[in-house]
Order: sequence, then structure tokens, then C-alpha cells
Amino acid sequence: MSGVVALVLTVAALPALAARAMGGRPPNPAPKLAALAPVAALLAVAAVLVAATARWWLALVLAAPAATLVAWQLPTSWRISNGAAAVPSPAPGAGPGPGPRALTLRVLTLNVQGGLADPTAVLRALRRHRADVLAIQELTPGTVRQLADAGVTGRLPFCHLDPRPGSPGVGLWARWPLIPMAPVPGLMAAAPRASIYPVDGRRVTLTAVHPLAPTRGQDYQWQRELALIRSALADVDGPQVVAGDFNASRDHRPFRDLLAAGFLDCADAARSRPWPGFTWPAGRGKVPVMRLDHVLVSRAGAVVLEARAVRVPGTDHRGVLAVIDLHPAG
Repeated sequence: MSGVVALVLTVAALPALAARAMGGRPPNPAPKLAALAPVAALLAVAAVLVAATARWWLALVLAAPAATLVAWQLPTSWRISNGAAAVPSPAPGAGPGPGPRALTLRVLTLNVQGGLADPTAVLRALRRHRADVLAIQELTPGTVRQLADAGVTGRLPFCHLDPRPGSPGVGLWARWPLIPMAPVPGLMAAAPRASIYPVDGRRVTLTAVHPLAPTRGQDYQWQRELALIRSALADVDGPQVVAGDFNASRDHRPFRDLLAAGFLDCADAARSRPWPGFTWPAGRGKVPVMRLDHVLVSRAGAVVLEARAVRVPGTDHRGVLAVIDLHPAG
């Protein structure tokens, strides 16, 4: 009986394994199945444990798909040496020198579910985590007023917003003046971009995104929007931070292609992180099973110090906080 249960668990994990192996690209249900790879990993590991109580050879056979699924979910920082963002160490005996110092950015991103998130809880998160930059998805005009009334603009006085009814609105708040840039073109939701100059006249480009989810016949548009984001980011020089609800994870090849264009997912590259940092679904009685919300940073000169998922009542997503050191070029 144990052997049968183990086989059933493994069979249940195989569709997600196959979809992930093929990149989770359209057509559906491949993107949806690939997103469930973390759940499939749990099923496959359970299958091995159950099989071990029946036949050792069966456990050995079932260990192959389980090991593959688990390996896909492990943090990648060990392969990229904490972000491949190699910051040269000073020569022995050298002092800190008079050169430009590193800039530390504390970035928080959150999908507020069309304004259902508690605005006072958003402010508490900003204060608790001392965020310098806030990216909000599903930003409605009413949410803008609620956040202002709660005191968000007192904490982060500068903003670049594109609020819209429903879910397409997106906005940026920051400690420093935001110089608007052209948004990412071609997306259904807003994708505001802006430059900040926090220290030493160094520019950092901020982008907030919310591509479509690969559901309800939108899977090809979802893939196209991730490609448009990648293309827009490639046209900007200097350090960039990109935050939002990507409706995608590392189990989707289009998202991995975006990272391969020169970006780190802070949740993978951080020196300090509660693993696995899943963000969806969230809410009372719900257990997150995938990471759809991300803070990305361009690799060159970046060291990710910390990343964590942040709970905010009223929304179906957990937010993401990332603490990033940006070192000057050279």
C-alpha cells in the first residue's frame, strides 16, 4: 500500500516537473503548472519518504524526480557568489580612501489588491523596515488618498504615480526627488519609471511593474510583457532596481531570461533571507506556495544584504523588502 501511495504522489508531481522542464511557456496550462513546482517538490519528497517504508529500490527510483524538483527550488546564490556582483576588496593595508561610498537602498514592494490592503499597516511596514523606496501595485485613486491620509507621504515625500481603477494602477514613492522617465511601453498595467540621485550625483533608475498573470487566455500576452520589460531595462545604463508583482517565478523561463539579462532576484542573492520567501497566496488561513513578487537589481556593483517577505493585512500577496548596497563603478 505504501508503494502505491508513493507512486500516486510522484505521478501528481510529474505535470509540474514536465512544465517546469519545458520552461513554463505558453500555451496553458504550462505556465500554471510550472508555477506549482514548489508544491510538486513537496509531493515528490513525500513520495520518497513513503516509498522508503516499503521498498528501498522504489525510493531510489522516485528520488530522481524529487531531487530535480528540489534542486530547482534551492537558492541560486551559491552559484553566483552572492550575486556575482563582485565588489573588489581593498589591497592589504589600504584604508577606506576618499572615494564615493556605497549607497544602501531599502526597497519595499507590495500588491495592495485593488486598495484592500490596510493603509496603516503599509505605513507600519515602511517604518519598521525603514524603507527608502516603495512600489505599489493595484493602485487605485482611492488608495492614493488612503495612503496619504495614513501618513505614507510624510515618510516618503516624493512620488511618481499612475493610479487606475481596478488592478492596473502602479506607483512609486521615495525619500528623494523622483525624476519621471518614460514608462515601460506595451504593458496593460502601468509601469512607472523614475530616476533618483541619492548621493554623490549617482543616478539609480527605479521601475515598478505588474505584468498580466498567465490566466484567462492571457498567457501569450504575459510572456510578451515579460519580454518587453527585459527590453526596456536593457536600454538604461547604470544601476537599476525593478520591483513589483511579476506574476512569474524562477520556475518560468521568461522570468529567468529577464534575470539573465543582468539582474539579481534579491530573494535569491541576499546574504540574509528567510528561505523560501514565498509571497502568494497570502491572507488568513492561506499558506504561500510560490514567489511572484520580486525586487530585482542590476548585477554590476550590487550586494544584496537582506531580503524578506512582509505581511500586510488585507491583501492576497506578501510584500518583499530588499536591502541593497550599490557600489560605485570601478
